[in-house]
Amino acid sequence: MEPTTEKRSQTQEVEALEHHQPKDKVSIAEGDLDVGASIVQAQEDTHYTEEEKSKVLRKIDWHIIPLAAWACGLQFVDKSGLGAAATYGLRDDLGLVGQEYSWCVSIFYFGYLGGSFVSGRALQYFHAGKVIGWAYFFWGCTLLGCVGAHNYATLLALRFLLGLFESALVPGLLLITTMWYRQQEQSLRFGLWTVTNGIMPVPFLIIYWGLGHVKSGPLVAWRLIFLLLGLLSCLTGILLYFLMPDSPVTVKWLNEREKAIAIRRLVDDQLGVKNVHFKWNQLKESLLDYRFWMMVLQMFFSQAAGNVTTNFLGIIIKGFGYTALKAQLYTAPNFAVQAVTQLIVSTPPTLLPRFRNMKQPLVAIASCIAVIGIVILYVTPAEPQYQGRRLASVIIISCSGANYTVIMAVIGTNTAGFTRKQISTSTAFFLYCVVNIITPQTFLGTESPRYHTGLAFVLAFVSIYISLSFSTWLMMRLVNSRRDRKALTNPAYATGDANLDEMSALRLAKQAFQVFGVENVNDTVRTGSRRGPQQRAKPFLLLIGRLQRAYCQGLV
Repeated sequence: MEPTTEKRSQTQEVEALEHHQPKDKVSIAEGDLDVGASIVQAQEDTHYTEEEKSKVLRKIDWHIIPLAAWACGLQFVDKSGLGAAATYGLRDDLGLVGQEYSWCVSIFYFGYLGGSFVSGRALQYFHAGKVIGWAYFFWGCTLLGCVGAHNYATLLALRFLLGLFESALVPGLLLITTMWYRQQEQSLRFGLWTVTNGIMPVPFLIIYWGLGHVKSGPLVAWRLIFLLLGLLSCLTGILLYFLMPDSPVTVKWLNEREKAIAIRRLVDDQLGVKNVHFKWNQLKESLLDYRFWMMVLQMFFSQAAGNVTTNFLGIIIKGFGYTALKAQLYTAPNFAVQAVTQLIVSTPPTLLPRFRNMKQPLVAIASCIAVIGIVILYVTPAEPQYQGRRLASVIIISCSGANYTVIMAVIGTNTAGFTRKQISTSTAFFLYCVVNIITPQTFLGTESPRYHTGLAFVLAFVSIYISLSFSTWLMMRLVNSRRDRKALTNPAYATGDANLDEMSALRLAKQAFQVFGVENVNDTVRTGSRRGPQQRAKPFLLLIGRLQRAYCQGLV
């Protein structure tokens, strides 16, 4: 068949499915198509075996997960380096008083917020791996600048630049993950590359403990920490620039058939690969969708506890009466608890079918444990005999670190369309910055190291997050159940409102023609079978209803 004839045939099939908009002719050859569509169409043999799919998935894992895990873990170590430096006397050496240390924490997120607009556009127009690599390299250069900081103003400026350059990393990794993996695969992958947030700080804390024994030389312990982190970050940026794969379309370690398999996996999931055009209709859809707001507000209320377990952790533990060296070592269990919690809440929804819809309840339960820790820390007296109890309470607060991973997974896996992904992630990270600007200001310098006001603020926000998480989960279960019932009894509902992208519409139409013998998927379909059209089409319509749910951001 000639290419023109084939495209015309495909167009007719899509029109047969999208009967609810007869005046809007859809053509595979025109409009805002995803980049990968042409590669899929070029394959004559579109039958892919499970062995081929598994081989491609293994290749993807080996090329993405190790790099993403190292980059994410080192970034978290870098970001928490300020807390380690404060334990070793940074505040005294730079003469920080009052809220100046808190402002050094908050200013990071002003830079993060400003950089998110630039990085968001850069990630849409340039290869994500290259953007991340450049940003990481300059992040490392800024850390090296912290070695020479001698006053509050210099440290404040450097912290702003750190936030500016870090703003590209997590959104970029999130984008790369959603561009390579199907919905049911993403939760585990998010967990794999974010679990290093809890694993990697542990060996670095041991290194910090060793650096704390350096009593002579041109650099004190906290400056050596920044020197080490800066050099490692510069090297990591170079590796990311050359090794991080951008999308299934551009990589060289997949042949054309393997690229088609990788892209078809995403097409079957109704998740776009990449489109460089900003679609204003998707912006309107997002802003008017209550599910969008429920997801991003979870990011806002959940992240207040992170300040307790990062920038103020060493100060709080040292305030229990421990030396600076012991305080560094005693922060390690916090990160270990965070890593274990992330695995617990990320793995069952991926590997166990009965837990597939339980991501949000699991992480909400983990946050309930963190609330217990906050309450114990708040009410326990400061006397030496309660030292162990207070240390244990700080450790279990780290259970709240798992919510970050789950919220990212929920946003990434339940948002279809490249523009909607960008809107959702950008809004979530905007609110992430806002809450991390506000929270350090509640940790008053006059209350150090008890920080009663800060702990009360964190307790309130985490409690709101728990309520919001459970409410969202229950509401979406109700919505999804109602949608499935309608899809079984109303063909027009199953196909008329989904507004599927062109490749997915073509796929669903072909399934109707080939599997069920249906010539037109609507309430007046014709079929040669003795069974009624609605009876034969019921399983197919249920499938479409579920795919529609994913496209329309239903939480699964």
